[in-house]
Amino acid sequence: MKNKLVTALAAVLAAGLAAWGGYVFCTQVNLAELYALIPVYLILVFLGAFFEQLVHEGAHFLVGAICKMGVKAPKLRLFKSSCVEVNPKGAKAMRLRFALTAAAGLFFDLLLIALGVIAFAVPSVHPLFGIALPYAFYSFVINAAPFEYSGGKTDGLVICEILSKDASSKVLLAVLRVQGLVNGGLPLKDVEEGMLIDLPQLPEDDINFIILTQLRYEYYLAKGDDSTAYKYFLRYQDVIRYLPEGYKDGKK
Repeated sequence: MKNKLVTALAAVLAAGLAAWGGYVFCTQVNLAELYALIPVYLILVFLGAFFEQLVHEGAHFLVGAICKMGVKAPKLRLFKSSCVEVNPKGAKAMRLRFALTAAAGLFFDLLLIALGVIAFAVPSVHPLFGIALPYAFYSFVINAAPFEYSGGKTDGLVICEILSKDASSKVLLAVLRVQGLVNGGLPLKDVEEGMLIDLPQLPEDDINFIILTQLRYEYYLAKGDDSTAYKYFLRYQDVIRYLPEGYKDGKK
């Protein structure tokens, strides 16, 4: 319920920013009559939304690449929380690397918001620089709010869990460290067993528990322990129904 209220409030405030920008645009741009400027501005705002998503997801991708998080090219998703798939290399400083990757989109949203406010508030700056402001504000709010939507956890929730070192984030980081070791050249069967077993217990519908269960199956299968692997395979088949839509679609 809270996430719906926050989303609705963000949409209303974004519409207010769009109206402010429309007033500034139509009073400062002398390209056509007012009746022609309004649809031009609306088209620009719509294009600004796509530009904002390109910047937001591009920031995740760029910072993730710098941090060697193996980020795959993300899909643009208007009016939804962002979603980036990672496959890191190396296990060192995983908490910091993952937090920076998750926070990158929000940081660049703030830059676009600041640029938009300046463009609309300072007459000497062309209002065209502010066309991404309405959607940048909306995107920042819905991605910064610590909620879990049907597509998965928001950037804000992921960052909060990482910083608070809660049980779910500990499991997530453990999975990423194992992936990092394997991507760095260590065979999965040679990973220390405790990295996958000595972890906090999570509810079965927690996405990180589901991912861990799959990794445990793959681990024991690689070690040749078929009976234990089969146990985790059955468990994974039981909990896979809890996967968010974004994971089912292969977006993360």
